[in-house]
Amino acid sequence: MKVITLSKPRKKERKEMTTSTAIAIIPSIDTLESEGLALAKMYKTEVSSEKRRFTQSIKMDQLSYRLGKLMATLSAEAEGGRISSARLKEVGIANIDKRRRSEALWFYQDYDNALAFIKASKKGFTSLTALQSAMKKAVKSNDGPNTEGGDDDETSTEDTTSSNVNAESIVANVLATARKHNIDLQQVVEMLIDSATSTDTSVAESEVA
Repeated sequence: MKVITLSKPRKKERKEMTTSTAIAIIPSIDTLESEGLALAKMYKTEVSSEKRRFTQSIKMDQLSYRLGKLMATLSAEAEGGRISSARLKEVGIANIDKRRRSEALWFYQDYDNALAFIKASKKGFTSLTALQSAMKKAVKSNDGPNTEGGDDDETSTEDTTSSNVNAESIVANVLATARKHNIDLQQVVEMLIDSATSTDTSVAESEVA
């Protein structure tokens, strides 16, 4: 009669089995809060990436500017400024989204103002769509009712606007006013920076004195 002896698992094998079991029972996400934090981190990374791509795309040798320049040239040569579908196919940009072409043309035509607006923004932008929307809102916020009427109207306007005043609304109004009167936005931004720097220096000197 043959006796078969079963050998015990070796230490290394037992250790591997224990590790595998431990890994299997650890959940990848413990709570909804953990999932939320993970998603927020992913979103932040995505937005940062989009901002970097946008900053790159608006340079003069990149897509947005060059596409806008081409669209402006095609529009100038077209009768009534309307570019035909056939012409778009001829130059090879018919496959680029219509909205993308339109935004690029706007960006090229309003290039200096757009750059000044971007420079004045603290948050930055992720696309031409967001930039164009923000600039339109800035112009709209500056087209309020005439406040040169009677005392009652003037007081009412002050009460309404004072409750909504913040840094962004001030910047928006300054830029919108500059655009409305054809004043160089770049110069306005530089003067604001110089003025702020000068003010900070004066305050520091007075504190030292």
